[in-house]
Amino acid sequence: MSVSERPTLRLILSLGRSRARQLSLGLLALVIVDIFQLYVPRVIKFGVDELTLGQATFASLFNMGLIIMGLALGMALLRLVWRPILFGFARQVEKDLRSALFERVQSLDLAYFQKNTAGELMARATNDLTALRLAVGLGMVAAMDSLVLGLATIGFMVYLNPTLTFWAFLPMPLMAVAGRLVSKRMHRQFVRGQEAFADLTELVRETLSGIMCVKTYGLSKRETSNLHASGRRLVEVNMSLARVMGFFFPLMTLYTNLSLALVLAVGGPLAILGDMTPGDFVAFAAYLNLLSWPMMALGWVVSMIQRALGAGRRIDEVLKARSTIKEPLEPQKTGPEPPGFSLSKVTFYYPEAGEPALKQVSLAIEPGKVTGLVGPVGCGKSTLLLLLARLYEPQEGEILVQGKRIDRLSLDSLRGIMAQSPQGAFLFTDTVRANLSLGKPDATDDELWSALENAELASEVEELPQGLDTRLGERAQTLSGGQRQRLSLARALLTDAPFLVLDDPLSAVDTDTERRILKNLSSFRKGRTTLVVSHRLASVAFADQIVVLEKGAVVEKGDHNRLMAKKGLYHKLFAEQAELAGLES
Repeated sequence: MSVSERPTLRLILSLGRSRARQLSLGLLALVIVDIFQLYVPRVIKFGVDELTLGQATFASLFNMGLIIMGLALGMALLRLVWRPILFGFARQVEKDLRSALFERVQSLDLAYFQKNTAGELMARATNDLTALRLAVGLGMVAAMDSLVLGLATIGFMVYLNPTLTFWAFLPMPLMAVAGRLVSKRMHRQFVRGQEAFADLTELVRETLSGIMCVKTYGLSKRETSNLHASGRRLVEVNMSLARVMGFFFPLMTLYTNLSLALVLAVGGPLAILGDMTPGDFVAFAAYLNLLSWPMMALGWVVSMIQRALGAGRRIDEVLKARSTIKEPLEPQKTGPEPPGFSLSKVTFYYPEAGEPALKQVSLAIEPGKVTGLVGPVGCGKSTLLLLLARLYEPQEGEILVQGKRIDRLSLDSLRGIMAQSPQGAFLFTDTVRANLSLGKPDATDDELWSALENAELASEVEELPQGLDTRLGERAQTLSGGQRQRLSLARALLTDAPFLVLDDPLSAVDTDTERRILKNLSSFRKGRTTLVVSHRLASVAFADQIVVLEKGAVVEKGDHNRLMAKKGLYHKLFAEQAELAGLES
């Protein structure tokens, strides 16, 4: 696969080019440290030879000690140089990849999130990025050590005695074959481990998000059992990986010790017979011992590269994903006049769905007027709202706003004229003020209180400990369902958007409060385009036009009086709800 097909690798290389000087300095410092390490056995060699020949003096040995101390101090200082540079680069790679991942996820359409769970994406943004950071940072250092220190050490060993070097490396072919076999298994196990971690993350996220449901239905034991099962799978995969790695690293140690045994068996007689000085023999053994780190580092490199390859593939899958909702090449913009929408023969299927959610839907949302949208559960009301905001695109038909096709408008322009208050009000774990002003960060306190008054929530916010600055709990669970809905409504009203969409925003509000809110809206939104979706037909009776959906198709249109006179589906649903309300009262 080319670099252009690997967004992760492309970003790392791009960042590396932008920091080329810093990285060069860090790598140079690392190489010098390796050179200093290589020189220590040479100093020891001269000391041993002088001792053997009886030529050593206190001054010469003291000087050699000073040289070794100087080399050690130099290595310590140079490590202070390369560690922040190289490991800091790895942290920057992690940060930039996380930002790129987050930006890409936010740009994707809703269909992507139906196929990829939040837990899966969270695992890629945490566990997989950590694997890449370790490979870029510690992996680069280990690879450099394996290359520079390893090759230089071998060069010194050949210089001292080529024959002894041959015997020391005799077990190498066995190591190469074993390493290749083990690396393939490590890669498979790393991928399985990352997938198991993603499953566990999603399970925990889902359980915590639905903690109210878990407690209400007494599902704690079931969820705990599921967590244990998922945890066992993760442990099993990691244990399998540990067994593979547990074979690989001891293999490295075995190689080093086997080589040392051969060096003692072959090199000892050479030193005794005088074919090799004792100093050379000690230095050779020291170099062989020094070679053990590059060999171990090679094992770490293989391990981290295999993990990073699996992680990089999973991150690339997200970075390469593209939204099916495309920006037009020459985007148009909406005008200043109140927006009106028209749908012409719109048909929409959800991915992998057998039946269309909307079938040949044609309707008009008049500018500056209130349109009601009603119908039985599952008739396509919420789907239609998703199409208006271009969160999905219809397979057939067209949608116009101000006479322009919405797929020819920039997404910012289209969604900039909209404000929506959904049935499932989503609030952040933040203050009332922060949640309220999401769509208008520069709103004044007077504007905030005005929006709360129109949503009939001002008096209740005033009673909170810190008023607007009261911090809400997780997803605002400290508020009631009706309060959350009204806060979401106030947030939408604050933007004073040209097109307001209310998707059953008062389903958890009592009828008296709902009536007051609707009265406020009829005054506050006068002359502005508003679409009200509700399962309570009485809530849309005031609308200028009401559209009735059934099984994804428009079956009736008109105002309340006209639809009641037709005695069709609207009349039937209204009568049923009125009878139910009478029984409840």
